[in-house]
Amino acid sequence: MNTPLVHIDAGTFQKQLIQLAETVAQKVKREAPGMLPGVPAFVSFDLHILTRQAMHTYDLFFYLNADERREKDCYWRPAYSVVILPLIRNMIDCLYNITAILQNPGANGPWYKMSGFKKMLAALNEDEARYGGRPDWDLWIKKGRDFFDFEIRNHGLKMAEVLAQQPWPTLGQYIKRQQLGGTFTPHQNFLRSLMYGPWREYSAMAHGGSEGVTPVAVYFVSDSLQHEQRDEFETHHPRLLFMHITRAAAMLLCILTEIQAYFRFDGARINERIHEVWQALNPAFEVKELYDQRYGQLMRSKGIEA
Repeated sequence: MNTPLVHIDAGTFQKQLIQLAETVAQKVKREAPGMLPGVPAFVSFDLHILTRQAMHTYDLFFYLNADERREKDCYWRPAYSVVILPLIRNMIDCLYNITAILQNPGANGPWYKMSGFKKMLAALNEDEARYGGRPDWDLWIKKGRDFFDFEIRNHGLKMAEVLAQQPWPTLGQYIKRQQLGGTFTPHQNFLRSLMYGPWREYSAMAHGGSEGVTPVAVYFVSDSLQHEQRDEFETHHPRLLFMHITRAAAMLLCILTEIQAYFRFDGARINERIHEVWQALNPAFEVKELYDQRYGQLMRSKGIEA
């Protein structure tokens, strides 16, 4: 059975979503600290940074694939549309880190931060073990240690706490960690769904696995195509753009919805704008799956009404 093509006008969501993301990111930066009593201020700022990372990743897809750039820039190549696809996996990781922190900001926010500091300090120890005794490396390692020592104190943390901190789990580790009784939380089950189906290909692409490279290999060797195959190649490219840009938009929209569901910021028509973008993107299969699986109910339960 042939699935009919879905057409979504980017004018209904492209700028609307990026503007909404900036609004929410600024709300997190300015208002979230006062809404998290007893939680270090750096937790809100980390949420702000992660939101901005996802926002700029989404914006990059449109920047590189703008009609004017594709049609008028003689140096543009279709392969550029493909090599950035693993960044969607990065957006999934941003969604994981943000939602994991929001499970318990007071505990998980410092855990996320201190685990990062500990890994960076461990990396300096490894460099010292390998390159110590060489003046240029010794100077570089000392500057690194001095920097992290200042940053740790500047965040109101103690070195002993950082060094004793357990590692922050990766997404793959988190979704496999069973609860008491051998069960998994709804949060884990939702994130697990982003490791299956069409979403799994981004991890394979990021790691250069054959299963990730094979579906898009033609974009790296288009000069080897037979002449009669090139029309089909050119026809396929806009479909590829639609599919992956829609998924990138979905990841950013999930992040913004999660943040608004937690903080319930007032003003700027945030709730209405979230609904408008979901409505614009819902004709896409993957977006509708996310909405039906989690976000329709989440918005209703948290009072995010149109």
